[in-house]
Amino acid sequence: MTRVILTAFILLLAPFAAADEMYSLEFNKDTYKLLYSEKTPEHSGYINEYFKQGENRRAWTEIINVIHFPNAYSPLDHAVEFSKYLNSINCPNALKLDEENNYAVMDFILIDGQKLPIILEFNIFKYEKQPECGTIAIQYVKRYSVYSTGQVEKIKKEFNKLRPKMLKKVEEFEIPDIVKQNIDEIKLNDLP
Repeated sequence: MTRVILTAFILLLAPFAAADEMYSLEFNKDTYKLLYSEKTPEHSGYINEYFKQGENRRAWTEIINVIHFPNAYSPLDHAVEFSKYLNSINCPNALKLDEENNYAVMDFILIDGQKLPIILEFNIFKYEKQPECGTIAIQYVKRYSVYSTGQVEKIKKEFNKLRPKMLKKVEEFEIPDIVKQNIDEIKLNDLP
């Protein structure tokens, strides 16, 4: 009898396990789970936000975003325009265009804060043609919190070591399909 109940319980949980796997991805030997998805008015496409275990929209160190730009017909042009925008706000960036394979990779650092702690966010984007329409992008972000001027040198060294490796991983990463539904794990779990 116990075996029958246990089997029935496992069968009931199976669809949830499959859904959980469906909304997760592997990147750099870590698993990221989709905790947020919405259609944004900014570009009329969905953004999917994937977080590492134990992290969420309120507290995270690394994030993977998958973004659909349905009205951006050229990934290369879209990346060039974003690079121009970053330059206009004095945010240096590096841009690699692969015309033969129709994709672009760019990276930059955003700095948030005038006083300690300062947040540094290392961003890498890969833009490619979305099979249905427009452009799709993957964005990897690593967040650093700087609590003292002494930490800056340590973070610079870590960043210089991390940058080439992560650029290569993002460039080689196969962008997953966009999840076209609204998901907000924080609201669902009512996190503090």
